[in-house]
Amino acid sequence: MTGWHALLGADIPIVTAVTRLDFLSRRDSAAAVQRPDVRPSYSWTDHLRGQVEPLDLEESLELLDLGVGVARRAYDAQHRGIHAARRAGASWERIGAVLGTTALTAWNGHQRWIEEQVELFELTGRDGLDDVGAVEALHLAGERPVGLGHVARTRTPD
Repeated sequence: MTGWHALLGADIPIVTAVTRLDFLSRRDSAAAVQRPDVRPSYSWTDHLRGQVEPLDLEESLELLDLGVGVARRAYDAQHRGIHAARRAGASWERIGAVLGTTALTAWNGHQRWIEEQVELFELTGRDGLDDVGAVEALHLAGERPVGLGHVARTRTPD
């Protein structure tokens, strides 16, 4: 499994992973920025610039690993939110609006997620969606929304 599990050897809570990711990101940014020689600044981070050791190889890989793990957890949480919204009666139009896209694009993305979860179950035998879970997810997703999958733009008068 990629994410923080691969480097750390055990799952850690998402809050801990995000906190560590934030710490390493800030430290890397502070080490990379050159301290300006001109005017004084009163930013609370200025004392870090030029005084922080850059991340070593292991910390750099940990930063990458944490980023991948947190992004995957967020991606899964988005689709679990879609499941919850559909169970509560949300239309694909409303879900698409929350995601900043069309109903059809949201539905298509969710279909891909279901397929990914089935593949994950086939690989691991425990994570993802088994056949029963996949059928339930597809049933909950419902029929493909009608539409071309793009936002209609209104023509402005010339």
